[in-house]
Amino acid sequence: MLSEKQIKTIALLSDEVLYPEAVAFMRQLLEEEDGQPLSDNQIKGLHAVSLTLNYRALRDFVTHQAERNWHSGKRNIGVFYEKLNQYMESMQKKRLKNEFHLLDNQGGPQAVRTQTEELMGQVMAEFIQHLAAENMLLYQKEQESKKR
Repeated sequence: MLSEKQIKTIALLSDEVLYPEAVAFMRQLLEEEDGQPLSDNQIKGLHAVSLTLNYRALRDFVTHQAERNWHSGKRNIGVFYEKLNQYMESMQKKRLKNEFHLLDNQGGPQAVRTQTEELMGQVMAEFIQHLAAENMLLYQKEQESKKR
């Protein structure tokens, strides 16, 4: 169970850190990786999985998508999930404790693992919500430019 302080910190991080990072994440993929926004079905599926707040299910889903053998026309999807997987690993291994000070390390190793899973579920749900919104915006812009 997350503390009131942790919940407030996540809400603050969502607006001040996760939102700008999600925007930068999507734009970097489009610019540097020469990618495309995810389809409506792909982003809605990811968002739905993130809302379960079960980090293990989210991590497994992202890993599976990253490791799939995407055909050349959908390679951007694989790249997206590879980058998202890297972001999630960095968040869990470095940022959750050292940068955001969300872990309290009380209760022994099992309690810390449980707390980490819960925190990561919450943090990644917030991040993916912002990713989904930015992806939808970019997807709509792409569709409009194709019509012209």
